[in-house]
Amino acid sequence: MDAEQVLKGWLTTEQYAAAVAPEAEVLALAGAGAGKSRTLAGRVAHKVAAGSPPESIVAFTFSEKAAEQIKTRVAQALEVCGLNPVLVGGMYIGTIHAWCRRVLGEMDARYRQFDVLDEMQFLVYLISRYPRLNINPLRDERLTARGGRRPYFETLRQLSRAWHTMNDELLDPAQVATEDPSLGESLERLRMQLEQDNFIDFSLMQRLVIEALEARLPDAAQALVALKHVLVDEYQDVNVVQERLIALMHQHSETLFVVGDDDQAIYGWRGADVTNILEFERRYPAASVHKLLTNFRSTEAIVQAASDFAAQELGAARLPKQLKAHMNHTPREFAVLNFPDRAAEAAFIAERISELMGTEYQEGDGTVRGLTPADFAILMRSTNTAEQDGTKRHTAYVRALAARGITYDLNAGGQLFERAQPAAVRSAFELLRNASPNRTAVDQLFHSELHPAFPAADLARVRAVFADWGRRVHAPVAPGVPRQRLFPQQLLHDLLEAMGFASCGFDDGILADLGTFSRILQDVESVYLSIDGSSRFGELLNFLQNVAGDGYETDTQMLSRPDAVAVSTVHKAKGLEFPVVFVVDVEHMRFPGRRHSYDGWIPQPLIQQALDNGSYQTGDADQARLFYTAITRAERFLYVTGATSLPGAKRVSRVSRYAARLAHPELRTDLLDPTAPPRVSPLAAVPRRRGDQSVLPTTYSQIHSYLRCPHSYKLSVVSGFSPPIPELFGFGRAVHAAVGKVHQVYKGGAPNSAQARAVAEDMFHLKHVAPSSDPVNRPGAYERAKAKAGEIVSSYVRDFGTDFERKRQVELPFEVPLKGAVISGAIDLLLNVDGSDKIRDAAVIDFKTMEGGPEPVNNADLHWEDLSLQVQLYGRGADEVHGVNARTGAVHLLKDGQRIQVPVDPDAIDAAVSNVEWAVGRIREGDFPRRPSKRKCEGCDFAKICSKKREGFAAQTEPVELHLPDGQAGRRFLKITAFSDVDQA
Repeated sequence: MDAEQVLKGWLTTEQYAAAVAPEAEVLALAGAGAGKSRTLAGRVAHKVAAGSPPESIVAFTFSEKAAEQIKTRVAQALEVCGLNPVLVGGMYIGTIHAWCRRVLGEMDARYRQFDVLDEMQFLVYLISRYPRLNINPLRDERLTARGGRRPYFETLRQLSRAWHTMNDELLDPAQVATEDPSLGESLERLRMQLEQDNFIDFSLMQRLVIEALEARLPDAAQALVALKHVLVDEYQDVNVVQERLIALMHQHSETLFVVGDDDQAIYGWRGADVTNILEFERRYPAASVHKLLTNFRSTEAIVQAASDFAAQELGAARLPKQLKAHMNHTPREFAVLNFPDRAAEAAFIAERISELMGTEYQEGDGTVRGLTPADFAILMRSTNTAEQDGTKRHTAYVRALAARGITYDLNAGGQLFERAQPAAVRSAFELLRNASPNRTAVDQLFHSELHPAFPAADLARVRAVFADWGRRVHAPVAPGVPRQRLFPQQLLHDLLEAMGFASCGFDDGILADLGTFSRILQDVESVYLSIDGSSRFGELLNFLQNVAGDGYETDTQMLSRPDAVAVSTVHKAKGLEFPVVFVVDVEHMRFPGRRHSYDGWIPQPLIQQALDNGSYQTGDADQARLFYTAITRAERFLYVTGATSLPGAKRVSRVSRYAARLAHPELRTDLLDPTAPPRVSPLAAVPRRRGDQSVLPTTYSQIHSYLRCPHSYKLSVVSGFSPPIPELFGFGRAVHAAVGKVHQVYKGGAPNSAQARAVAEDMFHLKHVAPSSDPVNRPGAYERAKAKAGEIVSSYVRDFGTDFERKRQVELPFEVPLKGAVISGAIDLLLNVDGSDKIRDAAVIDFKTMEGGPEPVNNADLHWEDLSLQVQLYGRGADEVHGVNARTGAVHLLKDGQRIQVPVDPDAIDAAVSNVEWAVGRIREGDFPRRPSKRKCEGCDFAKICSKKREGFAAQTEPVELHLPDGQAGRRFLKITAFSDVDQA
């Protein structure tokens, strides 16, 4: 049976028509729960089955999490069509900005050493460069013009917002300067400073790729040579810069397939332009439109009421569509309720959750289970806004859940320092602000906050930490006195060690809280040149007090959502679904709330078209779409609730028109009436969580961490703890990027040593070591590192000049789908080509900025079991993902110019893959034992926060031995470090 026939059985009629549509442009208008991911996956499989190479396919997703879900679907679709699911690794499925970063690295290897700033890191960057960016005049001007004070952090937020808006709308600083000279000057200064410091953010990387493509730069165009098919998920959420990129790519592709739902366009406030999907047919008159209108998620009552709501609230502002339910599942319940006050509302919700816990629930595949806490969600428009009595909007609900012993997950952001452990650590940091604290102050903090939060805390050790760090933070800064660099991450680890962190037995939630605190410190350390005194330490404290608490979430590090009731904003629940949903706080002026007009710094005339399209503001249509998105998260049970008397309010709250708009024969409003018919009383079943069908995304470095010590993996990957950033952090990456740059510049033959040295030194950059003020006469650490980089690259081309003879060095990204995981990385390949540039064979070369000494294979410090596994796994990626048979593999030790051959024969690669699959299985089972040894623990980043007590694996099976390079006794075999290097219990 051919692929089309198979897909006909795998997809619905609606989905199949969209998946195989022959037109050059296709819009799949997919309502909530209509199977858009399955449709997109089916289209990818159809194109591959029709002969399109995997590398010709680029599929953009809204988030990394969505990318993993779609990769899973694509792998399933490929397998259904009789194709190897490993082909998913050869295509690009991911976010637009990640694709742009890849293209920039291919254009110029210099970009491979740029660090990418997310939203919070960008704010830290502005703080760290505040004087250099000369922000004060900008702040003072607005202070005078508006007749009031604009606080320091609000100034930074507005400047950050202006920067992102400028790039997203493809404006120039010069254009901004025509309307606002001081803002335009500040944005230009910021652009130059980022370039100088080797930083980039999501908005800039997208813009740079567009500019390169529009300028028809050869290296940029090369990224589109293989492109045939562009697919875009969540198309309603793309902004101006992303739509421009998609259009440019389609000029080089055969097809453009977009899938989305204008009724779920909820990101206009941050620049998404819903007119992209509304006017798709106008831009592409020959496009075909396929409506996916069968909802496989919700009951008929929910689907009908939601569809009618959208039609009435949005009217002509939406693309017409009428959804229908696939099945009318039972048990079910749909209610709109209004309570006298918030406490009564919250009490009802907690009581209903208790009643429904264990309800018999039949999944789509026929399996029957009982509902668990993870099947429930409490959604609201805003969780973090303060009520008039000072509490947060989520407070009443989580208190009601806690009173009944119901576990919950507050996915709200802004709650970090409301919890005991991170709040206590922040107080400890704050105690060091003005001077080295005295014994009385330390003891008072210990008894009031530290010991209650950390029961194993040791007062004497805590005093010692404060004495040490008080002296260091407030060391004198004077001529002739050497400046020291402070590592706040080290302070955190010292404090946690003194407070007995490793012995407290904290649950995963508290570990994630403290891991988030560690991540905040990492963001600060990675952006600051150095923190070397009380002034910069004070800036860190200001960030913790004023910004960090609102901007970080603890749930992002977790491998899977905990088995707990989700208490969340609607925005954070986008893309999720729950058997039972409570949409709460639905009152007049709350949901919908007040309209918010544009209040950014970019002058309105420059973005008037975006404003006319509804971007950068919140209006009636935006809130209607948000409410529609909220109610369509529900599968079987939906409750829309509100209260007449709100916490601290002096006036009675009126009923929301959204609640009043919902209508259906099954809709109940009488559940609070004791004379009304009883609620649904479903049968009970054994509670069991819904199976997790997701594929675990991970990198080789993370797998490597697990194979050395699973507890270290848990602390770093699962909980989010970070190590201190070493002073020469980035040296290895700078050398590696220089090797790539030399190959980009000298494609026709090897350069001489002087030319190679010049390339390396020209692009050399370290972020955490300042250049000497007199580099010629008084060279410092920066100059010595720069010279060493030049020497390493110069020696490489001198000793391995044959690498340039009819050979090309390329860095190819890869993803290898294994059992339950997708392992990602980047392969350094040395391609041997013939006169017509056809590849004859290839070698995997793992360049390491290390040295091996006279007997590198027998050098225990090099951990050859780790190095070999990496090369072998990359060999698998080269062969199965990119179709390049790597006949040889090697680790190239750049510091002393040694290239050690690693076995990459089928047996060696199979052993490596088996080890990785074993590790993935243990990670998914939550098996994270401590596997200490003196050698490993001495070099471990988390030694201070680990008990170092040996633990066994839950699994009885052990991984097979790895194949190592030939040693004095021939080829060696060794188990991973978690087994081969472990102290006795």
